[in-house]
Amino acid sequence: MKISKMLLTICLSFVLFGYGQNKLTGKVVDFNNKPVAKAKIYLDSIYSKVATNKDGNFEVLIPTKVSTINVYSDEYGLLSSKYNNEDKMSFVFLEPDKSKKIKKGSDVSIAYSKSEDKYVAKSQSTSTSTDKRTYNTIYDMIRGKVAGVSVSRDNKITIQGVSSINFVSEPLFVVDGMIVSNIDYIIPNNVKSIRVLKGAEASAYGSQGSNGVIVITTIK
Repeated sequence: MKISKMLLTICLSFVLFGYGQNKLTGKVVDFNNKPVAKAKIYLDSIYSKVATNKDGNFEVLIPTKVSTINVYSDEYGLLSSKYNNEDKMSFVFLEPDKSKKIKKGSDVSIAYSKSEDKYVAKSQSTSTSTDKRTYNTIYDMIRGKVAGVSVSRDNKITIQGVSSINFVSEPLFVVDGMIVSNIDYIIPNNVKSIRVLKGAEASAYGSQGSNGVIVITTIK
C-alpha cells in the first residue's frame, strides 16, 4: 500500500510539473502611474489571449522556453522585457511614439527583428478578400486565396521559397495564437484571415518555423 501511494505521488508530481508552466502576475501602467487597460500579453511573439484588466493587472501561465514578455497597447505601442522565471513583473509605458503607432483596431503581429535586434509590432497583412466563393475545406480556401503557397492533391502544404529541413516540408500552423498539429478541423466560413510568414518573420517561432508559418485567425 505504501509503495502504491508513493507511485501515485510521483505520478501526480509529474503531471503537475511536467508541463513546466509558471504563473506570472503583473501590472501595466503609463508614465503617470495610471493603469493601462486592455494591453495584450505576448509570450515571445505568440499572443497569450490575456489582456490587462481595468486596473492594469494581468495573470498568465508561462510555458517553458519563453524568453521575452511583450506587452502591446493600442495607445502606447510595445514594451518588451526579458523573462527569467519571475513570479511578478511590472511594465511602464512612456509617452507614445506616434510615428510608430499602429491604427487602433488593426490586427497586430509581434515578431523579432534581427536588423533592429528587438521585438517589433506591426499591422498584419492578411490574405482575406471580399469574394463570396464557397470553399469545401480549409485546404481549398488556402489553394484558392493564398499567394505563394502550394497545396497538393493530398492536402500537403508547402510555402514557396522556403527550404525544407530534415525532409519536413510542411509549415508550422498557428491558429488564434496557438500552435496546432493540423488544420483539418477549421471551417472556411469561420476564417477571418490567413497570413504566411517566412524568413525573418518566421524566425520568431525558432526552429519550428524553419519551413514557414501559416497564421490563421478565426471569427470569434
